[in-house]
Amino acid sequence: AAISRFSALGFAGTSMADIADEAAMSRPALYQYFRNKGDIFVSAFVHLFEDQVERALLVLNEPGPVAEQLNGFLQRYEGDLWQRMATTMHSDEILSAKNADIVAAIDSVVMQLWDGMATYLARVAVGRSRAVVARRAAWIELLKFSPKGFKFDQPSVEVYRRRLSALAQSVAADIAAS
Repeated sequence: AAISRFSALGFAGTSMADIADEAAMSRPALYQYFRNKGDIFVSAFVHLFEDQVERALLVLNEPGPVAEQLNGFLQRYEGDLWQRMATTMHSDEILSAKNADIVAAIDSVVMQLWDGMATYLARVAVGRSRAVVARRAAWIELLKFSPKGFKFDQPSVEVYRRRLSALAQSVAADIAAS
């Protein structure tokens, strides 16, 4: 309910009453669970990231080629989040409404994502030599930071998803070659 309201009205334009109405509960009941709108914002977006991370990591355990697994991972985490932000005219405000609480909480969730990717890469690119470990670290860097650059020109969701697919194909080809 909170994500829906923040997406529709922006952080500044959303009130506790808006969230309570969307959640079909009273404002006093909402205050029993949350101190204020900022507290709800943190909780809602941490939950959103937890869900995206869980969905992305599940794809890595599905049967199929590495390229499909990596593409599914990127699409579920990066692509779905980009699509959600692209559908609201308040995305800049929402993304800039970060505070120390939300940054720390989301960083913790995102750490689980990259730990899961490290485990996956150790499974598909077996080895303990320095060279293999360095390759896996390089792949994680590509998967982690390339999507940020893909957003530079504010592409459409379709273009962004196509870029993610190309990244998945490139990393998968490098894994196969190693």
